[in-house]
Amino acid sequence: MTSKGSLPTDSRALDRAALERVLARAMELHVRNDAADGDDQLSETRVLDIAREVGISPEAVRQAMAEERARAPLAAAQRQGDQMLADPAVSTARVLSGAPAELLGRLEALLTRDETLGVIRRFPDRLVMEPRQGLVDQLARGMDFGGKGYYLSRASEVVVSVGEVAAGRTHVALAADLRPARSKRLALPVVLLVLGALAGAPLVVLTPYPWLAAIPPLVLGWIGWQWARSSWRALRRQALVSLERLLDRLEYPEKPSPAQQLIEGLTKRMLPPK
Repeated sequence: MTSKGSLPTDSRALDRAALERVLARAMELHVRNDAADGDDQLSETRVLDIAREVGISPEAVRQAMAEERARAPLAAAQRQGDQMLADPAVSTARVLSGAPAELLGRLEALLTRDETLGVIRRFPDRLVMEPRQGLVDQLARGMDFGGKGYYLSRASEVVVSVGEVAAGRTHVALAADLRPARSKRLALPVVLLVLGALAGAPLVVLTPYPWLAAIPPLVLGWIGWQWARSSWRALRRQALVSLERLLDRLEYPEKPSPAQQLIEGLTKRMLPPK
């Protein structure tokens, strides 16, 4: 029953999936109307106004916008498949307590110390880092006495992005481009395929069945491809875990070990006061 002059309403409830579709479609129509007026982009203020009209908190909108902007450094890094020919990047993100500058500095220190990376480009809200090529760094990665793995040092670059979503809350995004590591793995099946072709070539003239010459390259190529896929999946998982551990260390700071406490104490005693 509706009052005269009011629009009829439907009291049927919507489940979460239907609600998401309705809101997404409503936003699409709203943006399309704005685009028809000659503006195909929305400012942050306009987005916040629209969200406020539909009852979405500004904090949630700022977090969503920070997550969207964090995709820019490695735009294709968001595809998380293990396929050899898919995007060679891994990425992760989290909202943490702390100021952007503080978290950016802590991540730089961790990546420099634990992954032997160095900064190649620095921005107020972003760092681009790559493996350092000094002799000491290469020896550390090669020996790996501490069993760290240095999985992120196998990336061509690691990008750290931060963006404030609320007072004391920061969206942190990490992405690592593993393109060089993938290229090395793709080279093996190609080499084995060529070696198999060379090995099978004599079968063309030495046997009455020339098709036998195709067996060695196919078998060796298949073995190389299976190894490359398995190795690639393992590296992607290890690199992704390394990124997640970095965020874990920001969210849950580790207490120094007794040995570290002893070294720090001795250092403070030995160094002259400032």
